[in-house]
Amino acid sequence: MSVNALSSHGTLVERQPTPGGVFEVVGELGDITPPETMRNEFDATTQTEDIDSYVLGVLRRGALTFPINFIPTDASHDHLTGLYMNQFDNVMTGYRVTFPDGTPWVMSGQVQSIKTGAPVDGKLSADVTIRFSGLMTVGGVVVGG
Repeated sequence: MSVNALSSHGTLVERQPTPGGVFEVVGELGDITPPETMRNEFDATTQTEDIDSYVLGVLRRGALTFPINFIPTDASHDHLTGLYMNQFDNVMTGYRVTFPDGTPWVMSGQVQSIKTGAPVDGKLSADVTIRFSGLMTVGGVVVGG
């Protein structure tokens, strides 16, 4: 049993409505999936080796995904200042994921997709995907530079 495990409850996703602006919390968040980090592998085995050898490529990130209880008039969701505005205008802006222990991941990205759901018997919701590009910082340390 771990005595060091952290509850993920309280993790925040924030965005800058305009590039370089103040970070604002995205409202009504559900389960957050931070971007996966990975490196592609390349076989470097030569004819003179009797065992395989590999090198790893550049650091890559997957997308940040999260569901929201979609509120069409919420300033962090709407088409005027929210996620939909960032998507419609194809804005590259800052996003920050802050974990419950206070560790922030800060990246620049674009809203790749928003899939809204309006079931007959249920809540208005949306699944949001943010795609990142360029440097990132993890706990204040620049990664990928």
